[in-house]
Amino acid sequence: MPRLHIALQEGFAGDPVSINVDGHETYRKDSVRTRTQIGLADSIETTHDKGSATIEIHARDSAATIMPTLDGDLFLAVSLSPDGRIVHRSSTEPFRYM
Repeated sequence: MPRLHIALQEGFAGDPVSINVDGHETYRKDSVRTRTQIGLADSIETTHDKGSATIEIHARDSAATIMPTLDGDLFLAVSLSPDGRIVHRSSTEPFRYM
């Protein structure tokens, strides 16, 4: 089974965050804060069958639905833009933090 790794990165300032994968809550915290030294607030990792996934992210007053297809491990970086929008990027390689 492929790994699905979700990293909460930039822009979180004590915000409530929840993440659902295929309709199941996999993450909920009331106060997520980015560690500016490394650009990471928190992360989760789960496994998922190959094929499509539906990832719903709620943070601050924003929500986003991301629908990737998993053929192998997927690393998803999620940030909050300065105007509060959820933005993301994905990679087949792990993100590096100093």
